[in-house]
Amino acid sequence: MSRLLLSQIQVKILRYGVPICMTIGTIGSLAGLLMFTRKPMRKSPCIIILIAYILTNLIYINFTMLSAVLSGYNSDFATKSLELCRLRMYVSFVFSAIPSYLLVLASLDRMFISSADVRIRQRSNRRFALLMIFGVCLFWIIFHLHAFFYSEIQLIYNGLQLSCTVRAGGSSTFVSYYGLINAIIPLILMATFGFRTFINMNRFQFRRTNLHSLLDRRLIALLIIQLNIYVFLRLPTSIYLIYGQITKYDIKNSNRILVEEFAYFITILCQFIQVCIFPWTNLITKHFRMEFIRVICKLFRKR
Repeated sequence: MSRLLLSQIQVKILRYGVPICMTIGTIGSLAGLLMFTRKPMRKSPCIIILIAYILTNLIYINFTMLSAVLSGYNSDFATKSLELCRLRMYVSFVFSAIPSYLLVLASLDRMFISSADVRIRQRSNRRFALLMIFGVCLFWIIFHLHAFFYSEIQLIYNGLQLSCTVRAGGSSTFVSYYGLINAIIPLILMATFGFRTFINMNRFQFRRTNLHSLLDRRLIALLIIQLNIYVFLRLPTSIYLIYGQITKYDIKNSNRILVEEFAYFITILCQFIQVCIFPWTNLITKHFRMEFIRVICKLFRKR
């Protein structure tokens, strides 16, 4: 398969596929906000975390993904100046990391609420959720300040195209290892907390005695489904990054490099799909579908 053909496939996906994905993701996120910001819903700490997740996802969809679409037209704003390049890299790094760890917090909260230990269940509260959301956001906002120092505009494809990327050398090595670690850790944490929640749900007489409300039970079921989708669509990125580190010093011919570049593009596409379909998973369970329908009907009645 020639570089030209693969390049054409990527351009078509960036120009037509990603904008459709963005539209689906934006509508789904706004629908999720309409449903979760209602007063009865906001009482749950898990809902508060999911609201924060949706808001950060919206920024990712309409900034990072928009930049990818523009690159399909060779008009990426990040290549217009070094300042814009640094800003794009910084925002992309920050809002790639924050949503993943907010999902980790949501799964941790569900593990707390499903525990048979009263003291552990008491950790599932609004104050703790808000504090952890603030801590996660602040940590990644500070941590990714390196993007302002390590980003630069380079010529790629034999000098035919400009690209905003990480500076070669030690900084690119740091980012590659960081990317690998940051792709694997959320998966491990979500899997651990999700498995523990599942164990708690099937232990003793949990369903009758331990959960405070029907909403908590439904949120646990919803989150388990969402975590499975997240792991399925994010796992290719982790596999690719592990492969990249293992084969980093291999001598590669042009065909192998071509295949690897296209494989990396597919992993990024999987991330985009996960981000955009995730808000719609809120409608998988009957309770949340009916809640969403009530919200829409109420909006139309006001008109």
